[in-house]
Amino acid sequence: MTSKSLKLLLLAIALGVCTTTWLTMLGVWLFMDPGVALWTVLVTIAAVSTEAVFWVGGVVLGWTAFSNRARIWRALCGRGAA
Repeated sequence: MTSKSLKLLLLAIALGVCTTTWLTMLGVWLFMDPGVALWTVLVTIAAVSTEAVFWVGGVVLGWTAFSNRARIWRALCGRGAA
């Protein structure tokens, strides 16, 4: 497994979990009459899963920047290939 496919896999898993959480919350809201306690738990879980997507995205972007740091540094400094 290459580094790029691993990054895409991690991002896809995070997005899948987040989408599933939000769809579950929508289904509970449409087909059940959730009380305040259940609704609070569902909204909290959905918010945490959304936050996790942002963190995983940041890690993937940071991982990419770290692996390409020499090329990025050369581009920022205006030097040619070293």
